[in-house]
Amino acid sequence: MTDKYTRGTTPSAAHDAGSNPFEEQLARHGVPQVMWPMLTAHGVGALAEKLGIVFDGITAERVVATMPVEGNQQVAGILHGGASVALAETLGSFAAAVHAGPDRRAVGVDINATHHRPGISGLVTGVCTPIHLGRSTTAHEIIISNEAGQRVCTARITNMLLGPS
Repeated sequence: MTDKYTRGTTPSAAHDAGSNPFEEQLARHGVPQVMWPMLTAHGVGALAEKLGIVFDGITAERVVATMPVEGNQQVAGILHGGASVALAETLGSFAAAVHAGPDRRAVGVDINATHHRPGISGLVTGVCTPIHLGRSTTAHEIIISNEAGQRVCTARITNMLLGPS
């Protein structure tokens, strides 16, 4: 597997200070500096900002991020299933983008999720790993767990890779 953003590139080589209007946001959300050039148009995205998603690691082999339950609850006071799916799609899209590299872009074509138990409080953690990393498509599994390590949700996303190959 290749990791076109985070291997063999130093932050200073991949980023000129002051060149990204989202620097503060990207740093706050834990995005590695070497990925900042690909995120100059939208940063982490408005939804990831609203949901409070913070990355703990981004590589082609594994993307990890947390999201608070508080503020992302549905009417019954538990984690909204749509918030879990948004976390999963964010992780899967970042993973596909890393695999695609700077000359192509990943677009989601399918996502599904199974909710196993409610998220009650604290943080949930999503761990995204590849199922398939191809030339034109990727598929990833995302496991979302609560702070006790119990599985809250399992999701699968397929992304199409557009652009030169």
